[in-house]
Amino acid sequence: MVGKVHLSHTPRFSTALELPVRMMKQILVSRNVPFGGRVLVAGCGHGELVAFLDGIAYQVDAVTDSPEEIEQLRKRCPQYDFHYARLDEAVGAPPDVFDLILVQDLCVYRNNLLDLGTRSATANLLACLKPGGDLVFVRKQDGPMGCGTGHEAGCWKRHLACFPGQITINQYPESFFGRSTWDWFCGNRDHGDYFTVTMQSPPEKLNRNFWRDFARRGLMTGQGKCCAGQAAGVPALRAA
Repeated sequence: MVGKVHLSHTPRFSTALELPVRMMKQILVSRNVPFGGRVLVAGCGHGELVAFLDGIAYQVDAVTDSPEEIEQLRKRCPQYDFHYARLDEAVGAPPDVFDLILVQDLCVYRNNLLDLGTRSATANLLACLKPGGDLVFVRKQDGPMGCGTGHEAGCWKRHLACFPGQITINQYPESFFGRSTWDWFCGNRDHGDYFTVTMQSPPEKLNRNFWRDFARRGLMTGQGKCCAGQAAGVPALRAA
């Protein structure tokens, strides 16, 4: 089973969110995620997003595909239960249970997004959504939309094109007067905008084999590398 986050009234670590709170609120509101709804965080970073969602009354599950990350998370955030899984093989969660899945940084998506392995990981995640639920990839970029040497917005659109559902891309520019911008100005962090790529699943209930069959066929995804960054062999665009 995917690790279920347990409520804690005495958190042992800072719950400051690295992602812009305004962006996260817009995602939750625009995707009509009900209060108390069930959310899966795939790719947990330092655990801030898990703690943030837990703190605003969502039922949060957490999974990562990084053995190093899972050990660090368990030491850093012992009050939460994080789960490790090879997502190209299985998520470890029952089907049709999540209102929303938020993907930050998973090892599998650092590879070519047109490969069967990455499509299989996405199929396994989609199978965990409730009918009409949303799979949202949260990304950070340091250049104009669709530019740079990492995964571009078009890569994600091609990656998802083989699956039935509605794809939406949104950009969230950082405000010049925001704290994050002044942190960048003072040299405390990189500056860059965020964008999300959302796949809304169809309203009817679909089983895991259905999604995996679409991943196997890979229709409309194209061939070769997903972007110039992959063709050049450089690291993919940094996740949020």
